[in-house]
Amino acid sequence: MNTSMQLQTSGNSSAVAQQPFRGLSLSMQRQARREMEQVQARAVVARLHEDARAMLTHTALEHVGALTALEQHLITVAPLGEARYREIVDNYTLGAAGAIRRWS
Repeated sequence: MNTSMQLQTSGNSSAVAQQPFRGLSLSMQRQARREMEQVQARAVVARLHEDARAMLTHTALEHVGALTALEQHLITVAPLGEARYREIVDNYTLGAAGAIRRWS
């Protein structure tokens, strides 16, 4: 679904769109339409926010996985650095988790 998508009523949109406004004055209809547009705009922004949070989480998981694999490799190549490697990767992981938590 692309972000420029607009929320619309399904089915016979012109008849359905007019039905809730029957009996309302023109000013009330305008006000109702404005409020509906605001709800739709909030829904679009909420979706963008959620997509961005998922992208951030996905990237963090990829990075943690790659760093963990590198950490494991370095432990076999230079075992004396094991504690340092673990601390570096653990700190990155904590920082990434914190960034995801703050995004919420």
